[in-house]
Amino acid sequence: MKNLGTIIAAIVLGVVLTAYLCTFQVRFTEVAIRKTWGKADKEAITEPGLRFKWPRPIQSVVVYDKRTRIMETRTEETRTGDGKNLIVTTFALWRIADPAKFHTNFPGGVEDGERKLRTTVLTYKHAVIGQREFRDFISTNPADRKIREIEKELRDVVAKDAREQFGIEVLELGIKKLGLPQSVTIQIFDAMKANEEKKAKQYISEGEAKAADIIAGAKAVEQRILAEAQKKAAAIQTDAQRVVSEYYKSFNEYPELRIFLDKLRTVARALRQRSTLILDTEEPPWDVFNPALRGKPSATGSLRVAPSMDMDRLAEPTKRPEPENPAGGKGGTTPPGTE
Repeated sequence: MKNLGTIIAAIVLGVVLTAYLCTFQVRFTEVAIRKTWGKADKEAITEPGLRFKWPRPIQSVVVYDKRTRIMETRTEETRTGDGKNLIVTTFALWRIADPAKFHTNFPGGVEDGERKLRTTVLTYKHAVIGQREFRDFISTNPADRKIREIEKELRDVVAKDAREQFGIEVLELGIKKLGLPQSVTIQIFDAMKANEEKKAKQYISEGEAKAADIIAGAKAVEQRILAEAQKKAAAIQTDAQRVVSEYYKSFNEYPELRIFLDKLRTVARALRQRSTLILDTEEPPWDVFNPALRGKPSATGSLRVAPSMDMDRLAEPTKRPEPENPAGGKGGTTPPGTE
């Protein structure tokens, strides 16, 4: 009975050992290459599952991860076609597209393949950037910058070479970091400063020219407005002189009445507020309050009349009386100073 258990255990162990040596598993993230007597099969195993193989040394299996990998090249100076230096760092997204070809070229493993891909990227990077000018990378004018076009050109040439020679598929390749050496930076900044100063001077010159045009236009408008205003002022002055001449004609007809009314109006305005005045009644216009001088001509030749009118009414302009003309109707010349 004891020998039977040992036999069963030996059989189970043999089955497990045989299964371990004769089978292998391919995960869904992997691809496998089965090698017979050290020679790889032409077709890789890409479907996940449990597979059969002969034990070593008859057959062996090499497994690769088929997921996308990220690679970054070292930062180094690269010269452009016009002799300027740039500090460029690139990156690449890649994966194993042809496991058989990849294994043939890099039997040492994925590290050897990535090292070769990095060298290929650096080589083509110098070649592509060397055919471009500095302004294709750095420029104040966005239309001059062609970084996306350069990245596409670099990606196409590297992807074609890597797939045909190494079985590597390059999914993306671009510029991660772009910089300038210190000496080049100073020169570039000086050139950019000079360019911006040139633009500033041009803008100032254009602004001054536009300002001169605006000032000239404003002066022309000013002269035109002044001419119109002077023309209107001359017309108004002519009309005023005509009216004044008519008033003078009326004034010459009744000079004593006009002087008398002016005196009364002056007295009325002076006495409108409650106040105490000490006046010389022998001097006009206050001589109208002197009974002794009432009815006698003043120094100007006008008659003195007692103030028997309402002072507030005299302070306001009076209406022109309409004297009767010899024909019996109202009309004639209005004495001046009664408006």
